[in-house]
Amino acid sequence: MSERSRIRSCVACAAFALVGCQEQFPLGAWDTAPTGSGGATAGGAPGAAGTAGTGVMLRPSPSCGEMGTPGPLNASGFGLGSIGTTNLYTSWNWPGNPESLEWDLVIESDPVTDGYYWAHQFSFVNGFTGFFGLQAHGGYQTTLTEKPSFVKMALLWVWGGDRPAELGDVQEPDARTLVVSARGAEWTTIHAKYEWSACDVYRLRLAKDGTDPAGNIWYGAWIDDRTTRTLTFLGRIAVPPEWGQLSLLSTTITTRIDDKPGPTVSTCDVPEPASAIFGIPTGNEGQLIPTHTNSFIDPPRCPSSRFTELPEGVRHEIALRSAP
Repeated sequence: MSERSRIRSCVACAAFALVGCQEQFPLGAWDTAPTGSGGATAGGAPGAAGTAGTGVMLRPSPSCGEMGTPGPLNASGFGLGSIGTTNLYTSWNWPGNPESLEWDLVIESDPVTDGYYWAHQFSFVNGFTGFFGLQAHGGYQTTLTEKPSFVKMALLWVWGGDRPAELGDVQEPDARTLVVSARGAEWTTIHAKYEWSACDVYRLRLAKDGTDPAGNIWYGAWIDDRTTRTLTFLGRIAVPPEWGQLSLLSTTITTRIDDKPGPTVSTCDVPEPASAIFGIPTGNEGQLIPTHTNSFIDPPRCPSSRFTELPEGVRHEIALRSAP
């Protein structure tokens, strides 16, 4: 197990309220991935060493820049605290409790200075929450005394105190396990530097990865770079069996990292625009297909976020300075 560290953090990673749901969209068909594509075995169990098998049932990937009809911008906020970005949520409603979650992420822009987090929020039936996703300009520390460097990262968070955690393919000093205090709760986290590229397709996967000697269930996180065909095992975190299965609701989220050093957000034109597509997820390697709804943070802030429905995903645009 990696060295553990306990730090304080102001990163906005607490559970998000899901409000203002819009029309619910049924989803289409899915296809079979070619042999050797990465992911779990057809039976649903990833290898204990963090590698993946073949034969996974997968949907087609979304394409960077593909055309769709954008939805309306969010309503404008008013009053104190109304200046800032308006987070976007796509809530996925599962027909059964998944054993694993798989989805594509295509980050269409590479912000120059601003920090953004594109995350999939999951939870267990007994209420404990987690996040898995990629960041632009996330704060990374190799020691507790140094100032953070702001880099591209992959992150796995699990709420519920100090949990067993192990690093995967990326080791220290480029990855760390941390126990983070955020918004009155403690999270076990894995942070790893991960040099994603705009417009590449990244297939992310969260799945069971065995048990530890105490009977806790390991949940592992994998990232399959569909351009280079490089599979990265981020690491795994163990949770008690009494937490139960993954719940029937998960949420893909776009949020700006507001505590990153940078210009004060005094007007709606300060944040740098960003765009990403969350592919339609599957559960249990394609056996479960959800429906979804879209919603904005409540109360809203600047009227600069919007959704675009695509054949194989949902585009999240945030901090738009002017809609085309």
